[in-house]
Amino acid sequence: MGNGQNLIDKILSDARAQADAVAAEAKKEAEGIISSAKAKAEKEKAKFNEAAAQEAQKAAAKEISAAEMRAKKLILAKKQECLEEVLAEAENKLCSLTGQDYENVILGMIKRADTQSGSEIIFSKKDKEAFGNKVKDMGYKVSDETRDIEGGFVVKNGDIEYNYSFKSIITVEREEILQLAAGILFA
Repeated sequence: MGNGQNLIDKILSDARAQADAVAAEAKKEAEGIISSAKAKAEKEKAKFNEAAAQEAQKAAAKEISAAEMRAKKLILAKKQECLEEVLAEAENKLCSLTGQDYENVILGMIKRADTQSGSEIIFSKKDKEAFGNKVKDMGYKVSDETRDIEGGFVVKNGDIEYNYSFKSIITVEREEILQLAAGILFA
């Protein structure tokens, strides 16, 4: 039985060697597949991370842009608010002028006003009493009529009236005044 056993041992040994070789080849092939899969997964992960980073940058840029736009709108609103306050303060200062300062402003305005022969100056009752006679002495006709205006006067030439009240002047010259104030305040 010695030869038969040797033959069986040899067959078994060859079979084990072949099985080991097949297993080693399979293991090597499996490691290659796993390595290739890991490399592919790493590439996909890198692509995904890059895409995610780009999307994050886009989202951040969009948020920053929106925040900058909101900031600009707030700044513009505050500037507008400031300009409106300046305009209101200017009107308030004009309307609160008294005495000689007020009279000098009104008389200066009358000299620069668009008056023609036959024009008459219409004041508020208070202003007519205060300096109507001085205006007559300057060669202007002062109307018997009065108006309810808070500072300033009206020039009447026939049916045409030119309103030189402080409120009217500020309303008409509003845009120019705001541009001038903005240039001074925000330059």
